[in-house]
Amino acid sequence: MRATRTLVLLLSIIAAVVITVFVLTVTGGDRTDTNQPPDQGGQRSTTGVPSTTSSGARPPTVDMFGNRLEVPAEEAGAVLPQRAEDRVDPARPDYLSAPPDQLQWQRIWGGAAVPVSGSDGPARIDAGVAEGFARTPQGAALAAMDAIGRVYAAPDPIWRDVVRERFYGGGQPLIDRFARSRADTPGASRYVTVPEGVRIQSGYRDDLAVVQLAVRSTTGYAIATWPMVWVEGDWRVRVPEDVESLWRPATPTASVSGFGDWKARS
Repeated sequence: MRATRTLVLLLSIIAAVVITVFVLTVTGGDRTDTNQPPDQGGQRSTTGVPSTTSSGARPPTVDMFGNRLEVPAEEAGAVLPQRAEDRVDPARPDYLSAPPDQLQWQRIWGGAAVPVSGSDGPARIDAGVAEGFARTPQGAALAAMDAIGRVYAAPDPIWRDVVRERFYGGGQPLIDRFARSRADTPGASRYVTVPEGVRIQSGYRDDLAVVQLAVRSTTGYAIATWPMVWVEGDWRVRVPEDVESLWRPATPTASVSGFGDWKARS
């Protein structure tokens, strides 16, 4: 019974560690990106650190639903070389749900599943914090999934740095709330799994992307909604004034129609 309660709690957290229906306006703090490869928006280029997933990596494993996870040599994960020319064409009809190029999922710190790509980031991992996501819908979705995976899987004090650097707003109350959540549910990171589907809501702009993740729930699927804002050259989770609203239940749904399949195939 306790295990069931734990699963339901985590589905509330990771299936919707999120803001459910939330419209935001970014005010200030947005700067011109100097870290991304050139694309249609004229971004500048940076070269990703070569991946270690093919050198020194351990055999792959799976998440709790059987989805493939790479196990890099570094517990914090490994990035892939970035190629901006391989990004999804904005003219594609599925631009807001298509997965990025060379998508793979990695298990970090023995727990959470986080995505990396060869086109939309992350471009680097600095002291356990992933950075350098592309200013694209795919980059926003990658950043959203990476943030929650790291905040639950990373050891102290790295997870606190993740909250400070990958979330916009919340401050110390948000750190305190995540600390209670981690303490209340030991091993929470193993519930951070590969989603059943990913999409960005229509109306995407390069300073605001509303990312939706479809995950399995006890009654079918649940949709978690993550507003992501472009601040100081990267995507960050936009935290509402009421921090506690991040822990509201996700929206149940019977179907993942309209969501993109972001599961790794190799």
